[in-house]
Amino acid sequence: MNKFILLLSLLPLTVDVAAQDTSKQLTKAYQQSAFSLFNAVAENQTGNVCFSPLSLQLALSMVQNGASGNTLQQMQQALGTTDFSNEEIGDFNRTLSKSITERPPFDAHDWWQQEPDPQEAYNSCYPICELANALWTRPDVELYDDFVEALRTYYDSATEPVEFSTWEGIGRINAWADEHTHGLIPKIYNQPQSSDLAVVLTNALYFKGSWVVPFNEEATSKQPFWIDDQTFVRADMMFMRDYVRCGATPSFRTITLRYGMDGDFSMTVFVPKEETQLPELTYEEWSASRSGKEIPTNLQMPRFEIDGNYNLNDVLKGLGMTDAFVGNADFSKMSKHPRAISNVRQLSKIIVDEKGTEAAAITIIEVPDGIGPDPEDFQDFNVDRPFYFTIQKADVVLFVGRVTQLPGTVEKVDGVAEVASHQDAGRCYDVQGRQLLRAPKKGFYIQDGQKRVAY
Repeated sequence: MNKFILLLSLLPLTVDVAAQDTSKQLTKAYQQSAFSLFNAVAENQTGNVCFSPLSLQLALSMVQNGASGNTLQQMQQALGTTDFSNEEIGDFNRTLSKSITERPPFDAHDWWQQEPDPQEAYNSCYPICELANALWTRPDVELYDDFVEALRTYYDSATEPVEFSTWEGIGRINAWADEHTHGLIPKIYNQPQSSDLAVVLTNALYFKGSWVVPFNEEATSKQPFWIDDQTFVRADMMFMRDYVRCGATPSFRTITLRYGMDGDFSMTVFVPKEETQLPELTYEEWSASRSGKEIPTNLQMPRFEIDGNYNLNDVLKGLGMTDAFVGNADFSKMSKHPRAISNVRQLSKIIVDEKGTEAAAITIIEVPDGIGPDPEDFQDFNVDRPFYFTIQKADVVLFVGRVTQLPGTVEKVDGVAEVASHQDAGRCYDVQGRQLLRAPKKGFYIQDGQKRVAY
């Protein structure tokens, strides 16, 4: 009996130790994959890059809950999480999200209430880090309850029905992006999407932090920033004289600047030791930069701003995630209909200045289903001639009308000459140059810039 009681008392401790071990392993896996993903993205870009591996990691982890078989294994391989279940990954992501977004309560009795702008003083002490997830579905799409519940439980993801092929639907998604990035990324889509788009998963990550020691704006001046050994630009260089944590890795000299009162958030800058050509930034280099000493430093670094827009399909395929994009993709835990990912992309923006840093990223994963009509199934319908209209509710006709004139200068057009120069000349037009849906069965018409007659 005593042995049994002893075993029961040790059980919670054993489970807790196992959970801690899983957390450590997944933390390292995320750190390692962060640089694998970044280097794969940067390899295909020229110029500046701003990319959020965490946003992509969370978005892909959401989709994994609907994957099975080789598709799931390849997705886990791309993220370095092969040895972990979706439940373990979900628990880890839920804890991770809470840990990076938590802030002390805004207490009315704290010292910043004595400042002219208490909210600004509070924000300068505690950086803002926010995460948001959303699952957007076409209204007729049915997803398995287990998949939807996993996203709600682990990722606090709302499920929103939306018509992707309408301006109203796209407007709702863009409003979500604008809200959750505080205006840094005001929209995801520029226009309505194909009607066969069935599911879109989005992750938004927003950060805003003030330097523990801000740069003096009056000390910013135009200074050379070298593009290569022979070329430079005169950039806005900020200046700081203070104790700064400096370090070194095999390839870089590093400085680390902290944000906020606690200094939990920070930015590390990696400068190549010997030349302007940047070597690859690896997990090992980043890990080596975590140690360093605070030493008196005259620091110059540029103000900068980057907008990113990255298609990540080839990046993920290059990391072994191939099945998810093809016809044999296995997302059988998402819904009963066969599905594959059509597009993974990320939008990002970062602004670094004398006061601090503001950055945001949105990762978008699109899943069509082929059930919506194909583009060739859409017929042309051009209201380009006099017409009638009615407005009704059910069987009650509210308005009837006719339109024969519209504002504008009346001009005479040589239909044949006009259509001959038109880029859609292969279509059919009447002799006044108005487009026809098809060639008439009888009478004159224009096609390929030539006047024709049907008998």
